[in-house]
Amino acid sequence: MRQPTGLAWNGPADADDEPVDVPRYLAALKRAWLLIVLLIVLITGTVFVLSLAISETYRATARIVFDDRAGAGALEATDVETVRRRLATVEVLLTTRDVLQTVARDLPDESAQTLENKIETSVDADANIIDISATDEDAAGAAAIANAVARQFLQMETAAERERFARSREVLQTALDRARGSSARREEAEALRAQLNDLNLSEAAGAARLRLAQRAEPPSEPHSPRPFRNAIFAFFASAFIAVLAALAIDQIAPRLSSARELTRLTGIPVLAALPSPRRLRRQRRQAEEAFQALQASALQLPADRKVLLVTSAFSSDLKSTVSLRLARSLARAGSRTLLISADLGRPKIDKLLGVSRAPGLAEAMRAVADGEEPEIEELLAEKIADVSAVTAAPDLDVLPAGNADGNRPNLFAGEPMSLLFDALERSDYRYVVVDGPPLLGVLDGPLLARNAHAVIAVCRLDRMTPAAAAELGDVLRQLDSTAVGLVAVGARTVTGYPVGLGAWALADSRSPAEA
Repeated sequence: MRQPTGLAWNGPADADDEPVDVPRYLAALKRAWLLIVLLIVLITGTVFVLSLAISETYRATARIVFDDRAGAGALEATDVETVRRRLATVEVLLTTRDVLQTVARDLPDESAQTLENKIETSVDADANIIDISATDEDAAGAAAIANAVARQFLQMETAAERERFARSREVLQTALDRARGSSARREEAEALRAQLNDLNLSEAAGAARLRLAQRAEPPSEPHSPRPFRNAIFAFFASAFIAVLAALAIDQIAPRLSSARELTRLTGIPVLAALPSPRRLRRQRRQAEEAFQALQASALQLPADRKVLLVTSAFSSDLKSTVSLRLARSLARAGSRTLLISADLGRPKIDKLLGVSRAPGLAEAMRAVADGEEPEIEELLAEKIADVSAVTAAPDLDVLPAGNADGNRPNLFAGEPMSLLFDALERSDYRYVVVDGPPLLGVLDGPLLARNAHAVIAVCRLDRMTPAAAAELGDVLRQLDSTAVGLVAVGARTVTGYPVGLGAWALADSRSPAEA
């Protein structure tokens, strides 16, 4: 009976005790770079095209100034709050229906309703200035509308001001006439006469309290649309939206960001860290260190422990690259090595080395199932391909995948597989590196892993969810008396982790068949 082998690894502290994982968010943005680019291009391009399609409009502005010193007399307060209320009142009155209707009569093709959508007013309380802005599809039309509104309002205000002075003069004159008829009210008459004189002076100077400070001129450039300005705004807005979308996707379907997180979730030590597939050629130093760590781990296996399965959680082309590089490095180190292409569903070793796919492993297992067990060694020898010229490793042989004919689970689950691996154990190969199928989602991987002495699982962090990592850990821990380790693809480093020597939780020296 097999005895479970304990892992010499306790893992890092709970992730809840760690600070915010900024690298994880950066990794999420890197994974979603294509989505981010698409959103930015789509939104920015759409805004730019729509801006070009919209008809041009022009904006012209006329300015009215409120001089609180002009005509200031006893009849009207000029404190700051009063001036502000006066400016706010003027701003509202500028767009009243009476003003717009009067203006519309002087402008062709305009009405109070159309002018309501074309007129905007604003107040600069610090400067006592009121801006009247008009928009129109014609530059001259925009200036004409703004000037017409300003002119009409000033005329109406001037008329109202005169009417107010007239009413005030009438009231004062009536009171003065009454006071003249009584000798006792002489002082009151003098006061009323003074007020009347002040009112006359205010009327003479007060006409300039609201005046046109600046006429509207036809603009030389359209106010809208501005395609380039709109595109710049859309670019930054879309970038912000795209980043939020990428982070939201990471929250909904999170991916792993580090070797530390991979080990914490699986409970399996990381043997090596490889760059992402896109950076594999540029970061050769990290890649070489990773393969050296894998080679060092393989060298720890006892002489009767020679079968190394290289697998992955899901289908991954990089898994086959790891298998080939590991087998080639072991062969170049002087150890006779056999590389088996056992991922019958998606064989890659044959393509990487340029050898014929068949005959190979599938044909060998079918031959064993047909009763050719005594000749297994000879059967394997017939199907092994010599790739020394391609790999520059004379001690490396390859067993291609063969044609499985869609019956892979039966091939891996039956007795022929056990007999085949027994023959491999008796062979004079020091190492047998098996490029196997993935462990999750298919039956082939777990069935094949039972016959291996060591299992190396290649994990692409950008495709590994926490749930998948936990499931992978469960599968690997069920492989009793088998050394297991991980290769983290896309990890920056594995600092603080047992890498290479000492990383394996090695099984005892018995073979799987004997156990």
